[in-house]
Amino acid sequence: MSYFFKSIATWSFWRYELLSGEALAKLLATVGALYLFMEIIDFLGIYTKAEYSKFAIIPMICFAALFVVITRRPIARVSYKVPGRDYVVEVRIGDIFAGTNDVVVSTNTTFDTSMANGLIATDSLQGQVATRFFQSNTDDIDKQLQIDLANANGTPRADAPGKGIEYPIGTVARVKGHGRTFYFVAMSRLNAQGTASTTIREVEDALSSLWTFIRTHGELKNLSVPLMGTGRGRIGYPRKKMAERMAESFADGSKDQVFSNRLSIVIRPEDAENFGVNLYQIRDYLVQGLH
Repeated sequence: MSYFFKSIATWSFWRYELLSGEALAKLLATVGALYLFMEIIDFLGIYTKAEYSKFAIIPMICFAALFVVITRRPIARVSYKVPGRDYVVEVRIGDIFAGTNDVVVSTNTTFDTSMANGLIATDSLQGQVATRFFQSNTDDIDKQLQIDLANANGTPRADAPGKGIEYPIGTVARVKGHGRTFYFVAMSRLNAQGTASTTIREVEDALSSLWTFIRTHGELKNLSVPLMGTGRGRIGYPRKKMAERMAESFADGSKDQVFSNRLSIVIRPEDAENFGVNLYQIRDYLVQGLH
């Protein structure tokens, strides 16, 4: 079942989209517009309001309710073209690998890739890159990572559960395959037991470093990024707010020089459903916060 049909069956859709104050305001505004239209055609002699108005209110309310339902149906993406700038910020629900965008992959500070030892889950973003684009050949990924990591300031870490060299938060390394570039960015740390964690500040620092890296090493291609830190990063922060902060970070990074014409912040369908993500609210923020 698609996200569209799943959304209709969730309480969050009905609560935010149809039973909200915004929906009621739209219903009343539509009824008011219809009544104004009825006044106009009564003035022109096309319709006799005094004779039929008490019967007209029922179809007016029904039509207004139908209009609200149609215009507030479940949506899977919202986008906003920032005025005066040559880029678009998009938030969408779906598969981050769909399409041809380059993809940002959040990783840990030791850039572990092995799924055999359990540090990287097969269903994680890194695991999907390995299985879907490299036939689970993490050796190829490691070789490509080392090219950029050779220029990074790594330090030995004795208690590392995987690789023994740790890099600063925000370190970025590229992996290329199937005509796409995957930007691996360090935004979390593994403890001695192999559990990842990060903070809001570390995510913001990682994003700032990521934009700088892409500005100097990228090819002005469209980018897809996950909601960083909200999954295995274990940040207790609402996904809607994280999408807003990421959009703002991208806008700040693009003030002096555009490095991508479209940023797609991608939310997993199960997260959108489980955590009541409301794209209408996010669209309002994009309009108000990025203008």
